[in-house]
Amino acid sequence: MKVGSKITDHEDIKNQVHRFLPAIRSAIRQAGPLPLMVTCKVPPVDILQWLKSHSVYPRLYWYDRNGSLEIGGFGALMTVSENDPARISTAFDKLSGILDKHPQKELLRFFGGSCFFPQDKQDRRWEDFPPFWFFLPQVVMLRKNTEYFVSVGVLFEDDEDDNDIVARILESFEKAKAKDLSPIRNQFPEVITRIDHPDYAGWKNNIETSLQKIDNGKIDKVVLARRTDIIFKEAVEAVDYVHGLKSANDRCYFFLFQPRQGTAFLGATPERLLKIKGNRLISEAVSGSVARGADPYEDKHRRAWLLQNQKELSEQKFVTDDLIAKFHRLTKEIDLPGPPEIVTLTNVQHLVSKVSGVLGNGISIGEIVSSLHPTAAVGGCPVSAAISLIEKLEPFSRGWYAGPIGIISHELTEMAVGIRSSLVTDRVVSLFTGAGIVKGSTPESEWREIEDKMSTAFKVLSGSQE
Repeated sequence: MKVGSKITDHEDIKNQVHRFLPAIRSAIRQAGPLPLMVTCKVPPVDILQWLKSHSVYPRLYWYDRNGSLEIGGFGALMTVSENDPARISTAFDKLSGILDKHPQKELLRFFGGSCFFPQDKQDRRWEDFPPFWFFLPQVVMLRKNTEYFVSVGVLFEDDEDDNDIVARILESFEKAKAKDLSPIRNQFPEVITRIDHPDYAGWKNNIETSLQKIDNGKIDKVVLARRTDIIFKEAVEAVDYVHGLKSANDRCYFFLFQPRQGTAFLGATPERLLKIKGNRLISEAVSGSVARGADPYEDKHRRAWLLQNQKELSEQKFVTDDLIAKFHRLTKEIDLPGPPEIVTLTNVQHLVSKVSGVLGNGISIGEIVSSLHPTAAVGGCPVSAAISLIEKLEPFSRGWYAGPIGIISHELTEMAVGIRSSLVTDRVVSLFTGAGIVKGSTPESEWREIEDKMSTAFKVLSGSQE
């Protein structure tokens, strides 16, 4: 299949350039070089195959939870990054300022994420992922419901000739073409070994230490994670892995951030951190879990158990109360949740409570993210005490795991929580998953919960999907 043979209408492109150039030239005098974006409607295409066909980095993939928005992109027109974790909130606001002042703000979409901890253990495997990193792709293939669009951009300065800019835009459209789509492979290289961090003995010790803190009243809940390294005989292709996760999971955000060849952060997360549309902020508390049943009857029985189990309901209440307290600081006219509902995923079921409200005047994106993250669902509560315990007990760097990831734009800002995620570094795939520890938890049950959460990724990577 040839993609892009009808991708460009030269007259339309020239018209778009000439329409936006005067305003952008004016803005450049104040802000320096700025991107110019041009968008064209195109025939449908498999976006993951299209992305795999282009070996240009960085690359990204984003698929929202309801399936209405799917985006692939490559190259970086602009990058906003921050290596000082203490300045992440300021970096979010800098990014928002770029969008607010740009004459084409409706066309600019930045993608990226930030780390979990304000201070984190040094780990070279995360060296390609700064504490804060968002970029504006040079080329984007976008599906909105059933319509497909290609957006390309160039970064230019005020002294460039109009015809030269048009020529560079057309050159970028050429880059968007894919003469032949790369096939997606469902089989992965042979697995050599698996290593858990911590192993079960270390996990048992961590849980017992946490339960002592809970019994002593130091914390109410802590979320402890495990990193499982799967070492393959050959390098794993990140796009193939995302495709496998997408085929095997329901009701998830699917994401891929690939700064360079051979390294990627990707996953299938069910959890929204925030959505901002207009002046409305939407979030949710997700906690408590039980594995899916073998048949509809057992599924229903387990769902009923989850809605009545005091340990799971207690964990959910901690997360919900923490979220509501944060909303009181950020919003007005809050819509409070009723009793928890059930969200059913491919391999597990969770309790969920949705919260929304109208943002207060002058609340910035930096304030919103720094207030909501980390949620009690991925950290614990009280947050500061739980985070201190996590840093003490976990024998690895979380990096971007459980951090905010997503899209920031003038039209829509939506960020997910980077859980059920993997860091791919050549032949090693590191899976990250956590479990909430509260009074009544046991090492055995929480280890089993993590195995349940990782089971879909295990099946995808082993090629054993049914």
